[in-house]
Amino acid sequence: MSGLTTIEKTSVKDQTLEQLKNYILSGVVRLGERLPSERALADALGVGRYSVREALKVLEAVGLVESRMGEGTFLTTNTGASFGRILGLSFATWGGTIIELLDARKMIEAEAARAAADRATAEEIGLIEAELKTMQANMDRVQAYLKADFNFHRRIGQASQNAIISQFVSNLVDLLEEVLRETQSDSLPAQAEGGGTHQAIFDAIAAGDADAAGHLMREHILFSAEVWQTVISLTADTDGKATDDLPGGD
Repeated sequence: MSGLTTIEKTSVKDQTLEQLKNYILSGVVRLGERLPSERALADALGVGRYSVREALKVLEAVGLVESRMGEGTFLTTNTGASFGRILGLSFATWGGTIIELLDARKMIEAEAARAAADRATAEEIGLIEAELKTMQANMDRVQAYLKADFNFHRRIGQASQNAIISQFVSNLVDLLEEVLRETQSDSLPAQAEGGGTHQAIFDAIAAGDADAAGHLMREHILFSAEVWQTVISLTADTDGKATDDLPGGD
């Protein structure tokens, strides 16, 4: 209808993530200090603890906060104005491309994983597992980890037994690899994973569970998209945008 625009719907988790990001960047919590507890944050925002926990996972994945077992969540030193410097100005240039790229991966790789679960040979499953083990052996070496990570996704594309899908996946991963080279940063904890972990994806493919493989791959890439979107918005915020304070706290 002329003169009207669609009202965008924002999930509670997205709103929680935005509020927590702004709260941290506002400087209320100093570098190295502990954030209020999940319960206190949830009460202050009027949301469930699950939404706070999921938002904190994203913030940890981009290196803004650090979770310490039995101690709580702490603000890392890679925040504020230093965050933009860590990523480099080239990152902002790639920002929109990353979101589009991850959107394409979500569409294609979820179906590639489904197909791989149905069609992968024993040899192909072994090749996927080899990349997974390489990733697990290089958790503290970002470049080696990322190389195996990219190959893990390429192997799944190949195991779909569809040459076109395999090429699409390979091209998408090649583009992402180039984007990461453009950022020239080893500071992001690229190993961070959401609900769709590499291990869980492999297990579903090896078990021949197409539905689980597709779902887990989609969850994995959705989490990656949330991480990158947060990084992009953080880069923009450190260039001088105002932030809103979060009410309340411990």
